[in-house]
Amino acid sequence: MGSFCLELPTDFENYGWEVEAKGWYSQARIIASGTRYLINFYDPVRLGQQIQDELERGQIFFEPNLVVVRAVTRANMETAAQELVRSSGLSSLIAEA
Repeated sequence: MGSFCLELPTDFENYGWEVEAKGWYSQARIIASGTRYLINFYDPVRLGQQIQDELERGQIFFEPNLVVVRAVTRANMETAAQELVRSSGLSSLIAEA
């Protein structure tokens, strides 16, 4: 597995419980081989709600760099980042400009 890091704000631990309760987080970045990817983490329940809300408004649902985890916790986001790097899943993501 190549070297990478999951970048979260330094004060994430202060509100991580709130992120988990909301089931959504869009300020995480994976940095690998000098490339940065802004990741949108959702849990399955929140994702379903978000999709339904968009469709009810007559819109489509689209979310770049979407990653679904059982619960949006630091540990689950770190595990997901490791899996994306290990499985070459980063090649499916859009890098930041």
